[in-house]
Amino acid sequence: MEATPNLEAPPIGETRPPAPALALAGLAALLASSCCVLPLALALAGISGAWISQLHVMEPYSDGLLALAFGALAWAAWRIYGRSAQMQAVCETDVVCQPVSHQVRNWFWLVLLITLVPLLVPLAAPWFY
Repeated sequence: MEATPNLEAPPIGETRPPAPALALAGLAALLASSCCVLPLALALAGISGAWISQLHVMEPYSDGLLALAFGALAWAAWRIYGRSAQMQAVCETDVVCQPVSHQVRNWFWLVLLITLVPLLVPLAAPWFY
């Protein structure tokens, strides 16, 4: 008797890509930097206006947004790099499971860099004063 491939849907969370976690982390990092880093970046790009001073309203939420970004990055890192031996065995026998591409890994490192910017800029700011 011929073995048929497992066509059932895999358990939730086993084959989902890390893209939603990366998007959440990137959005949270951009919002966390909107109080401090974003006005500086806009001024360096030559964009100015009175509305830029209103971006400080996001400052009280910066720490929570950074925590959300790092939590989403940890989840994405687990989805990309933390596959256990049991999960790899499931992926070898399951036709639905796809390996993580280099492009996804590159996006992960880019989003990590974007997330580190609002954390490191206040630490480096005293060097410029």
